[in-house]
Amino acid sequence: MADEQRPDGQRPHEQKPDGQKPAHGTEGAGIPIPAQARARRPADEAAGDSAHVNGADGTDPGGSADGGGNAGTEGNGTRGNDAEDNGAEGGAAEGNATGQGRGSGLAWVRVRLRAAPAAAVATCLLVLVTALLAAALPRAVDRYENTALRRSVLSAQVRDRGVSLADSYTPGGTEAGDIGPSMDRMDTVEQEFQALVSPPIRLLRDQTVIGMRSSAEADVTDPEVPRTSSHDPAASLVSQRDLPSHLRILSGRLPRPVQSAGATSIEGVVTQKMAQVLHLRIGQVVHLSSTSPTTVAVRIVGIGVPRDPKAAYWNEDGDLLAPHLTTPLTPPGDEPKTYWHFTVLVDFTATGTIPRLGLSVNLYWHHPMDTAVLAAHDIPAEQQELSSFDSGPLSVALQTDTQSNVRVETTVGALFDEFTTDRKAAAPLVLIAAIGVGTTAAAVLLMAGGLAAERRRAEIALLRSRGGSLRGIGRRLAGETAAAALPGGIAGTLLALVLLPTERWVLPVLLGAVVTLVALLALPMRAAWAVRRPRPAAREDVTALKPSRRRLVAELTVAVLVVGAVVALRQRGTDHGDDPFLAAAPVLVAIAAALILLRVYPLPLRLLARPTGRLRGAVAHLGLARAGRTPASNQLPLLAMLVSLTVASFGGSVLAGIDHGRDRAATATVGADARIDAQNDLAALARQLPDQVRKVPGVGHVVTARVENNSPNTLFPLPWSLVVVTPDDYGKLTREIGLPSFPASVYRGWHGSGPLPAVLSPKLATALGAKTTQINTGVGAIDIRRAATLTTTPAAPGDNFIIVSSDQLGATHPEMAAYRQYLGPTALLAMAAPGRQIDTAALHKVAEHSTTLVSVLTRAEQRAAMSDTALQHGARIIYLWAVAAGAAYSALALLLSLLQAAPQRSTLLARLRTMGMTRRQSRRLVLLEMLPQALLAAVGGVLVGLAVIPLLGPGVDLRALTFGTGPRSLAPVDFGLGLHADPWSLALPSVGLVVLACVVLIAQVWVSGRRRESQELRAGDRT
Repeated sequence: MADEQRPDGQRPHEQKPDGQKPAHGTEGAGIPIPAQARARRPADEAAGDSAHVNGADGTDPGGSADGGGNAGTEGNGTRGNDAEDNGAEGGAAEGNATGQGRGSGLAWVRVRLRAAPAAAVATCLLVLVTALLAAALPRAVDRYENTALRRSVLSAQVRDRGVSLADSYTPGGTEAGDIGPSMDRMDTVEQEFQALVSPPIRLLRDQTVIGMRSSAEADVTDPEVPRTSSHDPAASLVSQRDLPSHLRILSGRLPRPVQSAGATSIEGVVTQKMAQVLHLRIGQVVHLSSTSPTTVAVRIVGIGVPRDPKAAYWNEDGDLLAPHLTTPLTPPGDEPKTYWHFTVLVDFTATGTIPRLGLSVNLYWHHPMDTAVLAAHDIPAEQQELSSFDSGPLSVALQTDTQSNVRVETTVGALFDEFTTDRKAAAPLVLIAAIGVGTTAAAVLLMAGGLAAERRRAEIALLRSRGGSLRGIGRRLAGETAAAALPGGIAGTLLALVLLPTERWVLPVLLGAVVTLVALLALPMRAAWAVRRPRPAAREDVTALKPSRRRLVAELTVAVLVVGAVVALRQRGTDHGDDPFLAAAPVLVAIAAALILLRVYPLPLRLLARPTGRLRGAVAHLGLARAGRTPASNQLPLLAMLVSLTVASFGGSVLAGIDHGRDRAATATVGADARIDAQNDLAALARQLPDQVRKVPGVGHVVTARVENNSPNTLFPLPWSLVVVTPDDYGKLTREIGLPSFPASVYRGWHGSGPLPAVLSPKLATALGAKTTQINTGVGAIDIRRAATLTTTPAAPGDNFIIVSSDQLGATHPEMAAYRQYLGPTALLAMAAPGRQIDTAALHKVAEHSTTLVSVLTRAEQRAAMSDTALQHGARIIYLWAVAAGAAYSALALLLSLLQAAPQRSTLLARLRTMGMTRRQSRRLVLLEMLPQALLAAVGGVLVGLAVIPLLGPGVDLRALTFGTGPRSLAPVDFGLGLHADPWSLALPSVGLVVLACVVLIAQVWVSGRRRESQELRAGDRT
């Protein structure tokens, strides 16, 4: 057992070369070297030759080679001084034969790869997978952002997803000699605009729509054109370029050019849909009249259908395909009058007739954007160029070059702004995952290099003792690692570029190079640091080693960074989605927690070691003693596991907060499991409707309420709703749905006189204060006073409301309360019966057969409407994949930590089996040895996951992630948005790590038990 106290693996009988002691200030490693050796070869070649010597000593578990290049036997105990001298001579001969330094370095790499091919392949695969993930992450983000942007643009109206130019022509307002608009001038404007447009704005030039139309519609005075009211139908004259190539004539022909400018009789064509609805036929004359006394006659000479109805040619303006039923502006108190509006397509020369109607001519150039090449990272540049066309240098250049007042009209910038807001909201989730998995992967790469350096510490120490310089040792180890890491890094980066094609490649290549560089330098740097100066052999147990001042400084630095990140995140919030420091807050908290746990970890081991020593069996005491002898430098596994668990739990709390917020929003919007509202705020629901709803399968509790919407006034400067309810019944519904409790008791103090008690929303309560005020209701004016405040209420989904009692309101105006239309309910709220669900189809059927116009909304339908957008869905998928990768790396970190102690554990088990230890005792021993570290990571991960919720929760704004920024955004009601602990994301990864550790340890005991003790206990082996 004395050998176990030598972590460098050297036996006590081994002596330094020439029997000399280490001395500082000498050549190479501070060890005197004979003058003959210095004259014969450099120190670096001595290092290479010494490595060949060490290859035969059996200290390298992967096998090595002797000085002549022959594979050495593993652990055969033949490590005498004669073998070392012979190896040195053979290594010197090989070094001289291959050249000074360069040949010996290549020979080193060749021998090492030949001796340990499995280690090289494992390193290559680890670097390949890590480089693939690192390079794939930014490209995957680009792909889902581009997809979300293209879907967002394609979902908008055709005119809203392009760049349009507009100009107008008014007769009498032009210079002398101006003959008005012409197609040549419009082509000139188009050419100048296309010359100014440059990437990243890319337009579909083959789908450009150039045309003119009358500035306003003209009344159709013909009685044979159908009417929907006393209002006359109206028509617009439109001429678009290349009409024959976009319209297929079914009957008749295309209109001919007008012979004389300003003619009052022209020809036109209409689409088949317009002809069917308005009963238009070939040869029919439609008379148009507007502000001018002149009437223009349009003869229908053709009826056709669009060749491509979905093309931009027919959809840039919404009235080209079919007639529209339109409602004009109606004076207050008048009944709305609808009428048909349609479009007649005319030849370009006929647009000169439009001024005869007293109207001007609108000129337009519609340019659909090429959505197939839209990229999210190009949005800032596109917005800048669109702003320049709107009111910048490009706008001035366009008007100067065309000598016109043409201007740019586009709403695609609003789509870009909305997408940018959603993107900024989703960025922290992705960035947190990227930093978390990156930290875990870096820890695993460093662990792999540290494990290799620890297993070869004796070999590297021997190289150093024989004159090898740190530079020479590092160079040879780097060359050895590069032979495996470089191919893996290059292959992983190329695979990411090929499998995930996007426009950008600089960042993926850079990340792949960083991964390769970390893997390349982990072993040389760790090995060189371990032998930078001679030091006596000493134990580095976690329970015995005292922390150094350097460690204290590092811990204080991390503590300062953690406090800064948490404070910055709580103050600035996640609006700065691209700030890596803020996104690293969960990782920094995990690192700080790992440092704290490592400080605390030795205490329970020391406390448990004493009572277990008094037990009759030796298994518990020996297991805890082995756990306490874990090297203090073995901290990376705990760091990797804690970071992975923290990122998983934080992301789980974010996703749980989003789901919880949407559930609360759907609940507050609907107010029950289902609601039915009258479409007219002043019309009451049918008297028999509540009884019919109660008969619907699954319906339990039904409550009715009257909701009257009011405009802002001097006291309440915001739109607000008056809610009239039965307090006790309404309070029961509020408790069932889970919203803030309704204070029904405040209405019991009114005895028929004085202001009515009312429950107000916070904003209205602040505006009212302690005074009373008069408000108007359906039955008349009443005085109210504030009796209580409530943040949200079922009947009114907004955040501004006043709730009064229906009985008290009826008592103040009994003569008006007798009429149902003044005090009858306008909203019905239905809750599902316990253990059942409302039959939505049957509920809709009841609403359809109601005698009043009503609308139905269920909580399930409202919740489904809040599903993820393409951008939110992509961010969620990326995050889940990153968490899965982090979990895999944390599991790999655990396996590497178990692998590091596997040889010693196998030898210990073999020795204890010779003393009579059973397999059951062996399993208990290895579990007691390694479970403290696994349990430390698991419990620490749960605690840190719970701690980040109150620490970082105030700085995480989930509104944009939950509701988006589009028209689905809800009123700012208190929906309970915020981080919520997710039990699965907290417990599942932690339990998985513990189970994995137990399975691996039990498997090792099983494998070790099948071997003979002679295979594990051989002379000269380390324990």
